[in-house]
Amino acid sequence: MSIFELFVIFSSFCVIRSDFIDASYQCGIRKHSFVQLVHRGWKVEEGQWPWHVAMFHKTGSSSREYACGGTLLDQKHVLTAAHCVVNRDTQYPLPAASIELHFGQQNLSKMTDHTQIRDVSKVHIHPEYSTHRNDVAVLVIRLPVEFTDFVIPICMDQRADRDLRNLEGQRGWITGWGTTQSGAISDVLRTASMPVVSYLQCFNDDQTLFGNILNPNVFCAGDRNGTSPGTGDSGGGMYFNEGDRWVLRGIVSFAKADELKAEVDTSKYAVFVNVQRFLTWIKEITDESKPAANRPKRISEKECDRFMSLTKKRANGICANSRFPHTVSLIYPDSEAKCTGFLVNENHVITACHCMRDSNKQRPSKVQIDTYGETDVLEMTCHPEFKPRYVYHDLAVVKLNTSINLSSNLIPACLASNWTENLYDTLLQTGFGTSSLSGTKKFIESDENQVITKEECDRQLPESRRAPNGVISGQLCVINNDRLRTSSFGSSGSPLQSANSRTCMYTVVGVTSYGNLDHEGVRETNITVIDVYTRVSHYLDWIEEIVWNVEPPMITTSSAPSLGNDFVFPDN
Repeated sequence: MSIFELFVIFSSFCVIRSDFIDASYQCGIRKHSFVQLVHRGWKVEEGQWPWHVAMFHKTGSSSREYACGGTLLDQKHVLTAAHCVVNRDTQYPLPAASIELHFGQQNLSKMTDHTQIRDVSKVHIHPEYSTHRNDVAVLVIRLPVEFTDFVIPICMDQRADRDLRNLEGQRGWITGWGTTQSGAISDVLRTASMPVVSYLQCFNDDQTLFGNILNPNVFCAGDRNGTSPGTGDSGGGMYFNEGDRWVLRGIVSFAKADELKAEVDTSKYAVFVNVQRFLTWIKEITDESKPAANRPKRISEKECDRFMSLTKKRANGICANSRFPHTVSLIYPDSEAKCTGFLVNENHVITACHCMRDSNKQRPSKVQIDTYGETDVLEMTCHPEFKPRYVYHDLAVVKLNTSINLSSNLIPACLASNWTENLYDTLLQTGFGTSSLSGTKKFIESDENQVITKEECDRQLPESRRAPNGVISGQLCVINNDRLRTSSFGSSGSPLQSANSRTCMYTVVGVTSYGNLDHEGVRETNITVIDVYTRVSHYLDWIEEIVWNVEPPMITTSSAPSLGNDFVFPDN
């Protein structure tokens, strides 16, 4: 039997912003008083933990199953564990539409007038999540919750550098509907407290279990006296009282399983994720709901707005630029189109760095643009950290010799940022490639894309395609059932994007780098097709610096790397 997984997470705000919360409600302050709490799993009174959330997975059109807990951060966001929003068997992310959140609920089988039910519009999983590591997810609520005496957000400590040792010996509180002593999910919400222990104390408790897991991203807590989070408590928070308010500092991560009793071993400590280590990432997600006036737009966002003014729809309601005219072909001196790219403004194209030299060491000399024609390449800049052998940081900006005249059917693509990226929406991959089945060059597109975790990607990629450190945070892995598109030669550098039929704009989230299936391997039918993309939002500072001459927040080197003899031109 595997270890029972339960996880912990933290929030990013000390004070909830005034644009999110009614003045009569303050984060972390309950509207009801309660008798002194005790140390073992006692039943929770209504309103006792107004920030605790019940997460359900929809199993049919009208059925649902309780899955995990979560913590309300503000009217639009819930913090939970990443493993609560991925498929247990495949580790693929769950569709947002399959998740339902209940606020202000005390009894799982009984809803009252205090209960609010909301759907989820987006699921943000930490980009470096894998089992027992970086187990953090933020859920975006489709319709904002209404703050009441029974639905109030938790406070978040903004001090990212806060020493975790300050918590040692302090008792934090957890709550949930997890398994009780009888081994069944509790119908009534329960709560318990437990002290935080030092890393050394945790390590000595079970060196085999905790030896490879303990790091600054987690901490341990527990009494080892029968009180412990159980299966079903995953994603719920650990709260600490700070004067007149409650602050979120953790979420249950996992605990050891007692295989004989088929339940959590309560004689061992439980592991929690240290929220303070994820404050920046959490804030990037929650900031997307800030009013525009409170968040200055990036240059790439302003450019996207400018391009949007060019859009038009035909009489049938179809966008004039619906056939992805921002997708271009890179032409080499032998007149062959061996890579793809996409326009980001009138005189810049983004593509993969490995496309800057083909197997014959030729560099692209022209760009072919549908509805426009060919234009010469003026200069090419690869990301300064590009690693040819492992295809890391595989990104390049191509500057055109002349500026392109834009029109309603020739509009550059928008670039995904931390605010606009949605990896779990329908993602389209487009490009010009040669099918290995017919040998003919054609425009190819696919919408059968599904983002998977780093762990699953590293497992699926064959050894010949796997770098020593596996995929990195600047990469996205996608499973794709459209074998014709994946196997096409020339698709490198093509965009992975989301489409907005209302605005007629496309937002690029990834640039095609390589895959586990070459153009000859398409005849194999028993292989899971995996594509690896360079993640645009991860490199947006560098892109804006090269394309729009905007100084990045941090000092970086913009010189192109030397493409040495160890460069290998990927098959796709």
